[in-house]
Amino acid sequence: MNLFTIRQLATRSALLLTLGLAVGSCEKAVNVEPSNSVSSDTGFTTKEDAAAGLLGAYDAVQSSDYAGLAFPTISDLISGDISFRGTFTTTYGVIAQNLAAPDNIQIGNTWNAIYVGINRANYLIQQSELINDPAFAKQSTIAQARALRAFHYMNLLALWGGTPQGYGYPNGLGVPLRLTPTTAIGTETEAIPRATEAAVAEAIRADLDYAIANLAVGSGTRITKSAALALRARFELRMRQYADALKFAQQVPVVANFSSATIGAGSAATDVLWQLAFNNTDQSQYAFYWYPSPGGRDEFDPGTAISAAHPTGDRRLAINVLTSSTTAKYTQTANRDDPFNAVRYAEVVLTIAEAAAQTGDIATATTNLNIIRSRAGLANTTATTAAGLVTDILLQRRLEFAYEGMYWYDLRRTNTVQIARPTYQELYRNLFPLPLREVQLTNGLVITQNPGY
Repeated sequence: MNLFTIRQLATRSALLLTLGLAVGSCEKAVNVEPSNSVSSDTGFTTKEDAAAGLLGAYDAVQSSDYAGLAFPTISDLISGDISFRGTFTTTYGVIAQNLAAPDNIQIGNTWNAIYVGINRANYLIQQSELINDPAFAKQSTIAQARALRAFHYMNLLALWGGTPQGYGYPNGLGVPLRLTPTTAIGTETEAIPRATEAAVAEAIRADLDYAIANLAVGSGTRITKSAALALRARFELRMRQYADALKFAQQVPVVANFSSATIGAGSAATDVLWQLAFNNTDQSQYAFYWYPSPGGRDEFDPGTAISAAHPTGDRRLAINVLTSSTTAKYTQTANRDDPFNAVRYAEVVLTIAEAAAQTGDIATATTNLNIIRSRAGLANTTATTAAGLVTDILLQRRLEFAYEGMYWYDLRRTNTVQIARPTYQELYRNLFPLPLREVQLTNGLVITQNPGY
């Protein structure tokens, strides 16, 4: 009889779950050969296998510990755009106070959920290369998987990477960079050191470039060329590469009737490029946490300052701050099928505006900013300088993407955390702590903690 250590058992269980190969305890397993690894010989062999793997790769993003609730919520709690009023005081509550510690369970769960997504994407990429069926849309499948992997690493860097001043600075901290799947316990599951921010950024750009080259334009619940271009623009803006951000954003096809369309929330948003769809069996957790009934947790409220941030007449106020205890972006407490809009065309327009302002094109910046202001029921901007335009653009981003997890990363990339949140005096907390277990498993010798924690 083989004896396993607790760590080996935990690693094996996590491995099976990341590949979607765990079997529920209530199911009967007939003639199942015990194995500690998943052999590539019995991996994906048909286009149907790859199609199922692609569904699994998207499903990882929908986890309640990821974009199904936690990742955007963590971001908006620490930025102050969501206020905490619930019972999870040791997880969400301390994040809202900017007092998160390495042993915070939610931070650990979110880190793990993102790496689950990375491993599924890596496995799909590897296995898709082995399928030679002419009917298999190999390039499109791999392109979507690589775009998802880029999205995951963008989010890891956003929370845990860079420097206290922002992103793209010398000596920026990265995260462990895994570009091949973990399919067997052993060398593949050994801890690897954190890559530099620059190395992770290079991998992100390579993945998105592949996706852009191999996908068609469009929108929906799958990543298209349009969404990949928008993600590349998002990343370059975050890295302060404004000319590149402008170049990629301007390649995104214009959404028809965008400038004249009525502003909608959730499923009513008309500018979605990539949307995570939920249903009664694959549920979103947003309304469950925002509302008290039926059966909701009633954990969150709009932040204390976000209502006053809306200019007079702003149509988004009714969406962002409906009452003192509700928000109209997520409303489906019964079916819990609110979608999450991962990429919207409004972001593209504001990226064009900000990148143009930062590169001296005041006319383009003003035109695109006014498109967003007009949709929101506001008069044209009065700003005439690049600095004034950027200030207005950042406000529009905050109001346009409330509760979509964007504001904290705008504060970080513009090095304005301490200005917007003056009580946040410990600069090291601009980066989140790595989960304690990631550091302890190697005694801090392989994976090092972010400084200050």
